[in-house]
Amino acid sequence: MTPDQVLDRCRTEWMFHDMPRDAVDDMLTELREHLEDSARAGRSAAVVVGDDVAAFASSWAAEHPSRPPRNTPGLLARHAYAGSVALLSASHLVGRTAEAELVPGSVAAVCLFSALMTFTPYWRAVLHWPLWRWTALSCTGFAVLLALFLIGREPVLLRVPWWATALLLLPGLAASAVSWWRGKRREHAAST
Repeated sequence: MTPDQVLDRCRTEWMFHDMPRDAVDDMLTELREHLEDSARAGRSAAVVVGDDVAAFASSWAAEHPSRPPRNTPGLLARHAYAGSVALLSASHLVGRTAEAELVPGSVAAVCLFSALMTFTPYWRAVLHWPLWRWTALSCTGFAVLLALFLIGREPVLLRVPWWATALLLLPGLAASAVSWWRGKRREHAAST
C-alpha cells in the first residue's frame, strides 16, 4: 500500500470509531510524519503500520479517547429537521408545485433518514468511499425511496405551501451562517 492509501484507510477506520475530527487530523499528521520518516529511510509503509492496516488503526484508536456521549435526542431532532427541509424543498423543486404534499411515505423516509444518521456513526466515514460504493448506495437508496413513494402516496396528511418551506429553511440557514462565521473566527485566532 502507498502511504496515501494507508492514511485514507486509517482515516476511515478512525471515523468509524467515531473519533472527533480534531483528533483524527492530529493522528493523521503524526502518522504522515512516521510514514515520511520511513520512506526517507528506504522502508515501506508496512514497517510502520504492519500487514493489517485496519488492526493498526483500531489499536491506535483504542489508545485515544473517543467522542463524548452524544446528545441523542437533540441530534435526532436536528437530523429530522434537515431531512424534512430537504424533502419539502425537493418536493417543491422537482414537482414544480407551490404546494408539497406530506404523505406517510415521506414521513417514513424522514424517520429512516433521521434514525440512520443519528444512530450510525459510520456515516462520517462514508465521505471517503470509492465511486463503486457511492453507486451502490445511490441505487439502494433510490430503490428504498421509490418503494416508500409507491407505498405511501395516500392519504395526504398535510399540504405545505412554498412560503412555509422557505420559513422552515431559515433557521437552518442561520445556523449554517453562524457555524461558518465561528469557524472563520477560529481560523483567524489560530493564525494570529
